[in-house]
Amino acid sequence: MEYKENGIGMVEGSSEILLSVQKLSKRFGNKQILADVSFDVKKGSIFALIGPNGAGKTTTIRCILKAIDADSGEVKFMGDEITLLSKQKIAAVSEDRQVFRNFDAYDYERLYSSVYPQWDGETFNRLVAKYNFDLSQRVETYSIGMKTLFFVVLAISTNAQLLILDEPTQHLDPTVRYEVMRLIREYVSGERSCIISSHEMFELEEYATEFAIINSGRVIYTDSIDEAKEKHRVFKSGESIGNGEVIGIVGDEILVKIYSRNEDNGRFPKLQEIVVGYLTGRK
Repeated sequence: MEYKENGIGMVEGSSEILLSVQKLSKRFGNKQILADVSFDVKKGSIFALIGPNGAGKTTTIRCILKAIDADSGEVKFMGDEITLLSKQKIAAVSEDRQVFRNFDAYDYERLYSSVYPQWDGETFNRLVAKYNFDLSQRVETYSIGMKTLFFVVLAISTNAQLLILDEPTQHLDPTVRYEVMRLIREYVSGERSCIISSHEMFELEEYATEFAIINSGRVIYTDSIDEAKEKHRVFKSGESIGNGEVIGIVGDEILVKIYSRNEDNGRFPKLQEIVVGYLTGRK
């Protein structure tokens, strides 16, 4: 496997990349929303786009989906520009959960099955029965939890190669959160990937495989979760950090990027500690 340098970390070579975002920038009026956002999503990965509210996560997703045009940069899906044809291989669930007025679940089934050539009616029917959806009910009357779960079911039933889910567990009760996470884990395979925009770091550590930290419209660190944990240690205040780079403050401790993986001092960090360290240290 070949590797390439992206300026922030090392990522696997292009043969394994499903989606590539390079130097994406966007301005609304006089406000710079995105500034050279770059990351790669590998095949078979669950890629978490992590950052505080207003960091640029949703704008990045909207640019990927061409819901808005970026001012500069490029997005490549399977090595090519995203077109109307390639969009049939991408399914998304937006953060706002907007619905068509007076559409019942049957209407959504007919709409999605006509748009996505690989629509899997068997999977849709199985999940509808499992979660006891009333297909004759208008989707706008669903609870926020059931609405989110229904849209995730629709996305999964498309058989798309890439799912893009914006805050898929926000405002959900624990039971629905677990079901959404389980469905995502089961869906992703060797050829299928998922991008999740979220700030729910405890959840992401349970099922994400790769991540990028975005803040103030910039990606400040990207890596696999396993590699990031190997490359960093958390030290108590006053403890010798040896040969490493101080990244940021995590509570009353310090996140350090180590230069040698044989470093015995400190402890391995959790994903949340890595994210907090970079957010406090690299604005």
